[in-house]
Amino acid sequence: MNARLLILGFGIAVGYVVGARAGRERYDQMKGKATELWESPRVSHARTSVEDYARTQAPILRDKAEAVVKATPGFVTETAKDVSDHAREFAGSARETAIDFAHSAKVSAQELTDNAVASAKELADRAAATARGAVGRVTETADDVRDNATKTAAEIRERGESAIDRAFTTAGMARDEALASLDDDDDDEPENTTTASQK
Repeated sequence: MNARLLILGFGIAVGYVVGARAGRERYDQMKGKATELWESPRVSHARTSVEDYARTQAPILRDKAEAVVKATPGFVTETAKDVSDHAREFAGSARETAIDFAHSAKVSAQELTDNAVASAKELADRAAATARGAVGRVTETADDVRDNATKTAAEIRERGESAIDRAFTTAGMARDEALASLDDDDDDEPENTTTASQK
């Protein structure tokens, strides 16, 4: 639902740009600037650099995560939560590995696993709170966009109604003036002419 509101807000923004007085010219100008920026050598170089960096770092992150899983079960749960955004499958298998190890370990390993579970729960609670906060901010932004769109529509409607009222008033006044001048012409004609024509 939030994605729909975001798309609606984007659609309203595009509609405003296309429907503005400058209209198509302003849209073409903005589109040209955006295309020019996107195709500029600096942006293209930066884009390529980011892609290369991401490609080189992904295997390194995976290898580090695997090393941590092998090193200690307590760290596995915490690391799995941190890496879960990038490797959800890895986080699930790490949790299962940590649980299996905790059940088969001695008393000291059991205490370590209990600590890891508590840390993982705290981390999950933090992640959930962060997600709720993000949802709230997105919802507030969508509400603001909807309120602004409603307000703008009401203002436009009010301006239109005011313009219609003025047009009707002006037309009524022009009609009254025209009728008044016709009435004045009828009053200026002598009555004898009408009586003579009746005889």
